Amino acid sequence: MVAPSRVSMTTMKTLFTLPAFAVLAALSLPGCDGVASAASTESRLLLIPGEAGGHIALHCEQPKAKTSAAVLFIHGASFPTLLASGFSFHPGDSWLAFTAHRGYVACGLDFPGFGASTKPPEMSQDPSGHTPLLRAPDAAAEIKRAVDYLRSNFHVQTVHVVAHSSGTIAAAEYAAEHPTGLTSLILFGPVVPRSPATQESTSKAWYPLRAADRYQQLKFKDVLPPGLDLLEPAVHTRWTEEFARSAGDSAGAASELHIPAGPLADLADAQRGVYPYDPTRVVVPLLAVYGDYDNVSTDPEVGAFLERFTSSPLRWRLVIAHGTHAMHLERNRRSLYAAVGAFIHVVEAMPSTERK
Repeated sequence: MVAPSRVSMTTMKTLFTLPAFAVLAALSLPGCDGVASAASTESRLLLIPGEAGGHIALHCEQPKAKTSAAVLFIHGASFPTLLASGFSFHPGDSWLAFTAHRGYVACGLDFPGFGASTKPPEMSQDPSGHTPLLRAPDAAAEIKRAVDYLRSNFHVQTVHVVAHSSGTIAAAEYAAEHPTGLTSLILFGPVVPRSPATQESTSKAWYPLRAADRYQQLKFKDVLPPGLDLLEPAVHTRWTEEFARSAGDSAGAASELHIPAGPLADLADAQRGVYPYDPTRVVVPLLAVYGDYDNVSTDPEVGAFLERFTSSPLRWRLVIAHGTHAMHLERNRRSLYAAVGAFIHVVEAMPSTERK
């Protein structure tokens, strides 16, 4: 029998533990219990000009009804929005769509070198001749660009960031440097210190990755019990091909992509306990959510990691049963969606004076 998921919630210096169903009950808040039809939202691809002449891409699902809140999704180290929060398991069925149906402007950012964003020129050159592309401070600058764009063009008052894996490092960097930029910060599968570290660092600008190899990694056969398959059927049938097509002109072969190596260097540093930000400077509510089979976010390391964010007025830690580091592509993904949605709704219900 699988034990029920539990959540640890820290407010100021007080620690509470309660069953996850109690947290998910927050979904009964007004506007959170129903799913709108696909006709009530619209999809948009927005290209935001960059300082060097390129652009970053925002894949957005937008409610047709007026809204004052946005959720920005940040992908991890190897695949972009449309293979992550924007992956469509069925028509209109993605994490972005789920969030938009609940009344938020939901956008996924493609970092430079990924998806529909501009590829840095170094990605078509010898990777040994350049330093790793897209280190966390550079990625945090792109998050700022996206948040500023959402505020100025969608006129939203609140912005929540949901970041995955290596993206959590850049998102926390942004939150630490821009204390008024966000309403909350959600770290899905945060990278925490561990001994020994499993991620090797790199000095190269980018690295090659075949879509089929990345798909095999998503099965987590070295982590899950024999015979346990957690991936959604659509991932088995379509994900590899769609990832390969996302390569654009950066692919060295039909199914090989050039991936910016900066996030790998960040992962290696984080596993050794080295982060580019001061966690005490993060002053917004914070959620760490991960699966019980996650081999990057591990207990008790996540708890110790969260304790560093002493200035956050609300800290939750949620473990979801039967989930790996790629839970957003797995059968329990809706539990992930609901947990993140519950946290956001609780934060929005807080008086603004208590959020920071």
